[in-house]
Formats: sequence, C-alpha cells, structure tokens
Amino acid sequence: MAGGETAGSEDLGPLPPEWAQVVDWLSLRVAASAELTLDLSTRPLLRRVRSIVADCLGFGLPQDELLGALLLVVDELVGNAYRHTGQPARLRITRERRGLLVEVSDGDPSIERVAAGNGHGLRLIDQLSQGWGVRATAPGKVVWALVPVHLFP
Repeated sequence: MAGGETAGSEDLGPLPPEWAQVVDWLSLRVAASAELTLDLSTRPLLRRVRSIVADCLGFGLPQDELLGALLLVVDELVGNAYRHTGQPARLRITRERRGLLVEVSDGDPSIERVAAGNGHGLRLIDQLSQGWGVRATAPGKVVWALVPVHLFP
C-alpha cells in the first residue's frame, strides 16, 4: 500500500445531510449512555430524575428489566438523599465493566446511619445490585450501588 494508506480506508465522501443528522444523534445517544451526571442540589422531582435517566441510559440497555432495576436503584438512592440529608448534591451513573455504577453524593458527612441501614429500600438495592456501600468524601459522602448489566448472553 502506498504511503499512509490502510486497507479499507476508502474515502466515501461526505454523508448526505439526513445521514449526518442521524449519525450526530446516535453519537450523542451513545455518549450519553456511557455516563450521566445530574445536579440534585435543586431537588428535581424523582419522576424527572427517572425520566432523564431512562432517556439517557435506556438507549444502551438491552432489556426493559435492566432499565427497571436501574430506575428502582436510582429512585431509592436519590429519595434517601432527599429524605435523610439536607444537602443532596449529585447523581452520577457511569458504565463499568460489570454494570452501571450509580453514585449519589450529598453534603451530610454522617455515614454510620447509611452503613447500618436496614430499611426496605436498602434491602431492595441489595437484591438488585452486585453490591452497594457508602464512602466519605470531603464535604459529605457518596452512597453507591453497582447495577449489573449483562450486555451479552
């Protein structure tokens, strides 16, 4: 092959405008399905949080059951931050090798209550996730859960 050429690198020319729009839209959807960060300091309604998560991350999930499990975990973690802390800060969901890591941060440094939690919601999170926990951060804490996502059989 001549200087710098690689097999299959033919230039097909520019995409038709309608294809370019579709490619741009799909690229944004794929990027959004890899990570989502949402500001919770304004206390958006839980249904709004679920809607944003479903819209951004549901695209990349292969089954409705996985989206349902993810939304239940998100709802419980964000709801707990709203109910038990005065300073909910952020929801962050990232795609990890073993699933989707859901993290809710807040400005309340008390981790003992969460670590000792025995409520129904935390039992639900325990059943739907590969693990969950709490860790201290500079201004407060992060409560996290790893929701399994099996993309391939």
